[in-house]
Amino acid sequence: MLRVLFFLMSLLPRAPRRRVVRGLMHAVWGTLSHAKVYGLRQVPPGPCLFICNHLSNADGFTLYRAFRPRQVVFLAGVKLHGTVMTRLAAETMDTIDITPNSPDIEALRRCVELLKGGQSVLIFPEGGRSRSGGMLQAKKGVGLIAKRAGVPIVPVALTGTEKLMPINDSDMGGERLFHANVTVTFGPAFRMEDLEPEVAGARDARQALVDAMMRRVAALLPPAYQGVYAARPEAVEASAPPASAPPPA
Repeated sequence: MLRVLFFLMSLLPRAPRRRVVRGLMHAVWGTLSHAKVYGLRQVPPGPCLFICNHLSNADGFTLYRAFRPRQVVFLAGVKLHGTVMTRLAAETMDTIDITPNSPDIEALRRCVELLKGGQSVLIFPEGGRSRSGGMLQAKKGVGLIAKRAGVPIVPVALTGTEKLMPINDSDMGGERLFHANVTVTFGPAFRMEDLEPEVAGARDARQALVDAMMRRVAALLPPAYQGVYAARPEAVEASAPPASAPPPA
């Protein structure tokens, strides 16, 4: 039934289609996603590069709702255009398409262009959704964007979206939504130069820089979500309280 509904909505012109789908998704998220947002008030004004762990196809719209009324452009994988449901859901947000696990120079260039032009961008640096819930090692492209854009970088941590919309590798367009408790935690902003002491002497400077960025995301997450970034807690001074501790923004 839901597939038929989305197919019918896909026949609408883009502007009304976007409004209708967005309204429907707000209603569904408002019912099923019991979300708490922490730390949003400490995010600096102006353009920022947001970096976040990635658990589910529900992440984008969950963050879109958390950011409101702030406007953010999302870097999103082209595979979201592969089904009607995921394409229409992605269309509710402003996105830049990127081909995962490839040097998509045009997408990276577009991110830098938007950031230098005064817009904020959110990236999932792991390059794909985690099947275990724990963080995966990030790709190097986010470091290039951060260096060239020169804007504040804000770590963002998600929990619970893997339960809100579990991954279905056999049918991405058939993924279902369930009741779930979700948290979105924003950490303190930092700049690339803040990471230099942490990566000095690294054999792979580019990867070390990206890993230092992602450890600031991990510092906002419970241990079960930290994945590959749980091994060196001494490398990052706690940049924010645990996700369960601070009052909601």
